[in-house]
Amino acid sequence: MRAPPRRYQAMGAVIIAGAITARYVAQWRRRRSRRLGDQSERETPAGRLFVGVDLTDPTVGTPRPCDVAVLDGGLRCSFSVWDYREDALGILPAIAVGRSFVLAIDGPQGLAGQPGATVRESERIVNAPGRSPYDLPSNGGPYSGFIAGSVRLFHSLVTSGARFRLLGLNDVPVREANLMEVFPGGGWRVLAGSPLPAKRSDEGRRRRFELLAAQGVSFPEGPVPTDDQLDAAMAAWIAYCMATGNARLEGSVPVLDTSAAVIREGYIVLPAGVPVVAYVEGGPVAPV
Repeated sequence: MRAPPRRYQAMGAVIIAGAITARYVAQWRRRRSRRLGDQSERETPAGRLFVGVDLTDPTVGTPRPCDVAVLDGGLRCSFSVWDYREDALGILPAIAVGRSFVLAIDGPQGLAGQPGATVRESERIVNAPGRSPYDLPSNGGPYSGFIAGSVRLFHSLVTSGARFRLLGLNDVPVREANLMEVFPGGGWRVLAGSPLPAKRSDEGRRRRFELLAAQGVSFPEGPVPTDDQLDAAMAAWIAYCMATGNARLEGSVPVLDTSAAVIREGYIVLPAGVPVVAYVEGGPVAPV
């Protein structure tokens, strides 16, 4: 049998090498995704609820209640409120008690990981307005009370027992996590694809309402929700996105700093791969 020409031998070698490389890349990707769980081809567990909390600053003279939104598996939304408590008592609305849930909080879970740092990596990536330094802020500056209250709340949740499992902490994978940090402002940017009107304006609320409605979220009958309710609904929807494999994680793995009684760094979850909705007068049209 005559040996094949050299050029065909070379082509065969390239094909074999490519196959070997592809195999090792696939193995690397599986090892990489094993840590937090591959988000592809995931389905929403039956009966799971997605709870979004829009935190407020608990250090002001008269703190306003935190708005809470709950989405069921069919993306039906309901609203309630929660009076902030550092020990997290009552943070889950009655409808979620005794049910499988994912709790998404609009607030920083931890502080920066390096001494002297003024911002967490995740906050820098998503361009969050609040910046969490290495030490708990106590100077009364912008967001300082909000950051301190949120960081203390997350610490209470993760140290209260096995009920709340923070994404990435102690290698908790996506499929097992039921506590996460979200940034609704980034979620709105993903959905809109362009700047939105101020969220407290009538037009800003209407646009945000329509963006979530275009993704299948159904709201209670009545007036357009407030800007804080819409942020809570966005937080809950991002939790839904994570459970259905349509989210991305920004930042670094959270670590419990027992000496300071805080979490260091941690992931911010944002939606990914969702359609951008085009707007015309009167509401959304087909995705573009």
